[in-house]
Amino acid sequence: MNHLEKSKGKIENVLWLTDTYGDHNGVSMVLQAMHREIKARNLPIDIMVCSDSLKSDDHLIVLKPVLQFGIPYYRQQPLRIPNYLSLRKIFKKKKYDRVLCSTEGPMGFAAIYFKKFHSVKTYFYLHTDWLMFAKQVMGIQENGLNRIQYLMRRYYKMFDFVFVLNSDQQKWLTGTSMQFHPSRVLLTAHWTENIFVNLPAYDAVYTGTNKQAKVILYVGRLSAEKGIFELPGIFRKAKEKMTGLKMLIAGTGPYEAELKAAFPEAKYTGWIDHNILPEIYGSADLLLLPSRFDTFSCVVLEALSCGVPVIAYNTKGPKDIIQNSKNGFLVETPEEMSDRILEYFSDAEMRSTFPGAAAARAKDYTSDKILKKLLSDIEIDLSEKVYELS
Repeated sequence: MNHLEKSKGKIENVLWLTDTYGDHNGVSMVLQAMHREIKARNLPIDIMVCSDSLKSDDHLIVLKPVLQFGIPYYRQQPLRIPNYLSLRKIFKKKKYDRVLCSTEGPMGFAAIYFKKFHSVKTYFYLHTDWLMFAKQVMGIQENGLNRIQYLMRRYYKMFDFVFVLNSDQQKWLTGTSMQFHPSRVLLTAHWTENIFVNLPAYDAVYTGTNKQAKVILYVGRLSAEKGIFELPGIFRKAKEKMTGLKMLIAGTGPYEAELKAAFPEAKYTGWIDHNILPEIYGSADLLLLPSRFDTFSCVVLEALSCGVPVIAYNTKGPKDIIQNSKNGFLVETPEEMSDRILEYFSDAEMRSTFPGAAAARAKDYTSDKILKKLLSDIEIDLSEKVYELS
């Protein structure tokens, strides 16, 4: 598909590079949602990924990997090496004048190459808190974390701008640790699709109970950095003081077997198709997120959109989204999570007002608003009415 030629006679083409797109992770889900908006609005952006299973589409370029192998500590996400000569030919043929990248892998180094040898402006979209990952999953201590932070500073500073998803990351990059000029750090966000709305209860299908049950939900990747092994203790402490609690866990991941062994009383759905997720949220009264890892957390926004209040740690993305004691709770410890579960189910007024406040908060995150700012930040001329941005 040909991109849009402006009245000024200039063609704007943005190449968005990523190492993951069709995989079962949050970055893939976000980029798929972004691709749907790019196609619907015919934005001058192409997403490029390396994969041996995906097919190219409008605004989606798929390169076959020349090499693929597993990554230690990050199961279910292979590293795919593209043919860099093919990538360069496409880049030159389509005359891209800006590059945006979402991952620190092989495609990230391609973005740096294009900046250096083709003098294009580059943007990095920071999805993952690798310092927290190194600490929680790899068990790296302070000296090692300092070295990783140094490497991250060197890497991200090779880009002209960095997009971040929460105020904590913005402060970190512009603070003494990373020393970015504030003008180079751009705040963005995600949105939910229109399918995430308050639906009738589906408890009988997913939990085997009736609507009188008090259902707590976890949605996400079953991996150590997500805090999933805190779920059994949080749930059991609350259940000691309140009968009728049920725990529903939706998702798969490298630690699924270990979690089932540690938490057999929970009900597990396995991997859920994206279009079915609203029914999962509709089966729950509360979403529990014991992760300190999430830079934004789409599941928080999805739950709020479906009228499901959220209990999460007072950190990073969730603390920017959740309005404490209005549509959910922000806590510091697992014990507080248990306490807030009891508080919510014991307070009739909270159970009456929180769902509506949750849905209202989610409406602050719309694709029009977020895309308009992102396109402005990467200097796409918003005067073109065909972009359909309000």
